[in-house]
Amino acid sequence: MLTTLKPQGLALWFALSAALVITFNLSLIAWSSFDLSMATLWNFWLHFDETSMEQQIIATLRMPRALSGAVIGANLAVAGALMQGLTRNPLASPSVLAINAGASLCIVIGSVGLITLPIPTMLMGAIGSMLSGLIVIYLGGFFDHRPHPLKLVLAGIAVNALLLGLTRASIILADDMAYSIQSWLIGSISNLDWALFTQMMPISVAALTLSWLLAHQLNLLSLGHDVATNLGVNTSLVRLLACLAIVILTSVSVATAGPIGFVGLLVPHIAKKLVGQNYRLIIPASACLGALLMTLADMLSRAIAFPTETPVGIVTALIGTPFFILLSIRGRLNS
Repeated sequence: MLTTLKPQGLALWFALSAALVITFNLSLIAWSSFDLSMATLWNFWLHFDETSMEQQIIATLRMPRALSGAVIGANLAVAGALMQGLTRNPLASPSVLAINAGASLCIVIGSVGLITLPIPTMLMGAIGSMLSGLIVIYLGGFFDHRPHPLKLVLAGIAVNALLLGLTRASIILADDMAYSIQSWLIGSISNLDWALFTQMMPISVAALTLSWLLAHQLNLLSLGHDVATNLGVNTSLVRLLACLAIVILTSVSVATAGPIGFVGLLVPHIAKKLVGQNYRLIIPASACLGALLMTLADMLSRAIAFPTETPVGIVTALIGTPFFILLSIRGRLNS
C-alpha cells in the first residue's frame, strides 16, 4: 500500500514522520520563560533527572500539552477528511458544517448550569455535535438524490451562526463565568495536563481506528451511491459509522480544547495533494498532518506575543481563513 504513495512513496512517509518528530521536540523547549535548551531536551529523553526543574517543566507542562495538541490536530483533520469523503464536498469540515458550534453550545450550557445533566462533558459535546450535524445535513439536502455542495455549506453557515448566537446568549446569562468560557471558546491548549490527555487518548484512538477501517468503503462511496451499492457496500451503515466517528473525534477535541477551526478543512486537501484520492492513505496522512499543523500552531501561539500566549484557535483561523476563501473562489469558478 505504501508503495503507491505520491510522489516519492516511502520517502514521503519518512518526511512526514520526521517533520512531526522534529516539530514535536522543538515544541517542548521553544519560547519558554525558563532556560530550556537542546541539552535539556537531550537529557530529558536519555538521562531524566527528577531534581532538574527544567526537565520537570518539560515532563509536567510541555509534554501533555504537546501530546494533547497533536492528538486534537489528528482528530479534527481526520474528521474533516471523513466529512469531505461522505459529502463529496471540498468545503466540508467540523467548523464549516456547525459540528464544532453544536458541541460548544451544549458544553457551555452544561458548564454554566443552564441545563444540569448527570453526564460527562465529552458526552454533552457529542450530543451537541450529533444534533447540529443532523440539522445541517437535513437542511442542506444531504439525503436528496442529487445533493448540491453549495446548499450544504450555506446550511452549515446559517446553523453555525444561530448556534454561536445561542452560545453567546448563554454566556451573558452566566456573567460570573463569562471570561473563562470566552477564553475556552477561542480554542486553547495552554492549560492541558496529563489528566485531560489520559481521558481523551483512548477515545481518540478508538475513533481514529474506526475511521481508518472505513477507508475502503469511502473509496467505493466516492464512485457514487449506485456503484458502491452494486459493489456490495452497505452505504447506510458506512454513513452511520462515519458520522459516529466524526461526532466522537469532534466532541472529544472540543471538550478538551474548545472549538479550534479550519484544521479539518485545510489538512485533508493537503493530504490529497500528497497521497492522491485513496482514503486508506488520506486518513493516516491527515492524522499526521493535523498533528503537525497543531504543533506548529501551538509554537506560533507562544511566539507571536512572547511571553504572552495567543490562543491557538486564533492562529489556526489566521492560517485557515485565506485557504477557505481560496477554496470558495475556486468552487465558484468551477461551478
